Amino acid sequence: MIANEYHMGRKAGASILHSVRSAEALGRSLNTFVTINFWQLGSTADTIFRDFADLREAWFQRWSSYRPRKPAASRNGVPTYAYVHEATHDLPHTHWMVHIQPENATLFATRLEQVLRKTFNLAAIPEGALHITAIKNAEGLKLYMAKTLDPRFGRLWGIRTENGGRIAVRRADTSRNIGPSFWQPQKARYREALRLKKAA
Repeated sequence: MIANEYHMGRKAGASILHSVRSAEALGRSLNTFVTINFWQLGSTADTIFRDFADLREAWFQRWSSYRPRKPAASRNGVPTYAYVHEATHDLPHTHWMVHIQPENATLFATRLEQVLRKTFNLAAIPEGALHITAIKNAEGLKLYMAKTLDPRFGRLWGIRTENGGRIAVRRADTSRNIGPSFWQPQKARYREALRLKKAA
């Protein structure tokens, strides 16, 4: 039986909200914002999780980690990203904040379009199905990414939430390097430093 998610859970929401600062702490700022309107490509609320997972695992993880043989070429580095799937008005789409080395921006956009065309057997990507922009306000964007948070946690964390539709399997996540195993110790150290500062 496929699990359905109608809201972003507490754990995923916390990771999305910590993703920007965690990535910056690693020197891998989330500088590129990608929106893929999977509904225009033939994906559904039941398949979008696997379609995007295949894209990440079969292409992006390897592309980003690849070490080119040419000394002048640049390696993009450890995959660093946060994403959320939404199906507002039953139109499944994905928002993806990702670190892309500036010199790789054009290559990333070209390869992503090629992979999507091949995956969905398309001669061309439909107009409006793929948007890629530079991130100018990552702190504000993470709040936009978290807008389908469970309303209970939205109220607790001061985030205005909205209905993001049904998504099968999992709605949101981050790359492992900026996940809970990274940000939770960081948060604990910050709180301890703050406590010591107040006690001084």
